[in-house]
Amino acid sequence: MDEPTAHGWERMEEPSRSAGEDRTLCERYAPYLMFDLREPFLPNLVGFTLLEAGDESPSFPRTFAEVDPRTEFILEYAIWWDYEIGHLYQLEQIWIYVGPNGEVLDCEATFHGRVLKGLLKNRGNLSDGTHVRLFAQPGKHALSPMPEVFELLPDLYSATGPHAGSEGLYAGGEIACLLPPGGETEEIHDRVRRYLRSFAFRPALEYTECRLLPEQFLSWRQLKDAIPVRLADRLLELELIFERDKAYGAAELLAERRTRRTRESGTQPESLREPGQSKREEAR
Repeated sequence: MDEPTAHGWERMEEPSRSAGEDRTLCERYAPYLMFDLREPFLPNLVGFTLLEAGDESPSFPRTFAEVDPRTEFILEYAIWWDYEIGHLYQLEQIWIYVGPNGEVLDCEATFHGRVLKGLLKNRGNLSDGTHVRLFAQPGKHALSPMPEVFELLPDLYSATGPHAGSEGLYAGGEIACLLPPGGETEEIHDRVRRYLRSFAFRPALEYTECRLLPEQFLSWRQLKDAIPVRLADRLLELELIFERDKAYGAAELLAERRTRRTRESGTQPESLREPGQSKREEAR
């Protein structure tokens, strides 16, 4: 999804339903996401909403006036990343259409501000009858049922390589209020750019499954309220990181961040592997 100003966050109050019932349904139908093996940023939180035909999305500028008449409800997943490879934050949406007897009728997902079909015609990307499998564009997180779609994008490699961090803070709408006035704004943009450049990578175009965790789920309203706090935390975090860079040396801290990132993902940095050692051998 693009600018937050397009989200229309203030246009709709969420329906009055049991939060526990909504959570149970959202976990039951949660999509399985496939990420590039070199993807540096996995989802942080998911805002869920249970909708009906005719409702309006609370997080994306669209309505559901024309749906399959068998649709009993629609599950919206607003997936939040603190970072994407080009800028500070990202929000992508997935909609699961559920019909009689709990059948998944259809799926849609966001793709660079537009909406794509998420369920293949042969339903081959539906697991366990309830979980749609979608692929995330490396670094950028646009969603598609077929990874081959990403290979048609002319900036597939440049977005994660030489253009990493190029959009900086990417603030707009509600998020713009986090920016201080005056010259500090460009300093914040510069910190974000420098930080994200340290995560530049070349996509492997091999994918691994990521299942959203129950503790990542919030109602959309809870997520919406959490976003300014999370962004303020990230800005403070970056300020502290670059203050440490000045004190201890940028090269040392860059290596430290990359080592920590690979350690937390359960892999070993390529520079530390024995010659000829594969990722599979390393995991044994």
